[in-house]
Amino acid sequence: MASPYDQQDTYVLVTGANRYGSPPIAYTLPAPGSFKKKKVTTLTNFFSGLGFSICCRLADEFLQTRSAPTNLNIIFTTRSTRKAQDTIRRLEAHLRTTTTSPTDFARVRFIPESVDLGNLLSIRACSRRLNSTFPKLDAIILNAGLGGWSGIDWLPAVWGMVTDLVHSCTWPGFKISPIGVLADKQVPKGIANVEEPILGSVFCANVFGHYMLAHNVAPSLKRAHGPDGPGRIIWISSIEATVKFFDVNDIQGLRSAEPYESTKTLTDLLAITADLPSTAPWVDSFLGLDGEKDSVKPSSHLAHPGICLTSIVPLPQPLIWAQGLAFYGARFLGSPWHSMSTYSGANAPVFAALSSNAELDDAEKPYRQAGGGRPKWGSGASMFGTAHVYCTETDGWGYGGVVGTPIVEADRQRRRKRGAAELTVEQKESFEELGRQCWKQMEELRIIWDGILDEIEKVQN
Repeated sequence: MASPYDQQDTYVLVTGANRYGSPPIAYTLPAPGSFKKKKVTTLTNFFSGLGFSICCRLADEFLQTRSAPTNLNIIFTTRSTRKAQDTIRRLEAHLRTTTTSPTDFARVRFIPESVDLGNLLSIRACSRRLNSTFPKLDAIILNAGLGGWSGIDWLPAVWGMVTDLVHSCTWPGFKISPIGVLADKQVPKGIANVEEPILGSVFCANVFGHYMLAHNVAPSLKRAHGPDGPGRIIWISSIEATVKFFDVNDIQGLRSAEPYESTKTLTDLLAITADLPSTAPWVDSFLGLDGEKDSVKPSSHLAHPGICLTSIVPLPQPLIWAQGLAFYGARFLGSPWHSMSTYSGANAPVFAALSSNAELDDAEKPYRQAGGGRPKWGSGASMFGTAHVYCTETDGWGYGGVVGTPIVEADRQRRRKRGAAELTVEQKESFEELGRQCWKQMEELRIIWDGILDEIEKVQN
């Protein structure tokens, strides 16, 4: 029987890990490109809100900007059939409220897939299915949201809200995280003589699971050709990422009291430095480009959702309402990052996924012309809620890696983090060196785990 998928489709895979044992979900939506081609994007971390909204926004903007016969296939992952069917119903219900005709509704298709991003064997199995089922992947959106927090330090939290609302609502320093929490064992019981390295729970959910998946589906990314090929890897970070929370000698954040912020800083380092000559040996190995001189290299892009209301920090309902009021207050006082709704927070990831190469090049051009590199795109909003995509000032990288005064007028006018200073040559060099060390360590860890997974599969088969 002929496959329902062909080379004319555009495929985008979005991944992430759900918290508290919730199944990770991926959905697929189109990447930008020729109007004669179909597009697909895949998302995970669906039930935390942001992933679902990314799917919705991808579908909406696809139908608004891509004319027929262009079609969109949405591939989403869960860990149960019930969750998969519930997700399909919710996505189709959203489409019915936004599409104007049965023809438009039929242009979007939802395809369930199964994966547990905390389980490396599950990731490998899912990757094989994706590689064999779909002729290519035009993009993958690596969306995760395992905070790993155990509580709130209420005294500094209340004090910060009263005395420094904008900063406390944007870069909170009062969340409490347990130290050294490990992921579940990866080696099945009964398999002897396989030494298993430790994996941090937040590290595996937020970075390493995605890293392994992206490596495994790299063959599909490299098969993407056309106006917007090769495939794109879109890493989802956070406004809270900063190098002060990261120790390259503790890359998994197992000794850190801020493991979430550590993993998001690691995400920044990997995505921003992925196109630098200093990281090329490890990036090429990660993408399976060793010895493939004629192969087109998938590109990496970085985005974050700003500050929006999700369940990533578990709070009782009255405190969720209070949090919402505080967020609106921060936006009224000049915060550009309080996107509030997850649909608004999905703006930057969708921008990275659906923009044409020419549009992305134009957006990056001012920074690259001034000696910079890859920007970090963030979702934000005006005082009255108009959604925007902003270049985000990144600790150690500034605005798009430009040393000195921000080169773009809008960046100079936007409210900055308290204590932020202009990027220096030394800071930029240190950031690039950190990125090189991170790519080296991540590839070394991946190779170790691939060897372990090979041994497990030999025993099981």
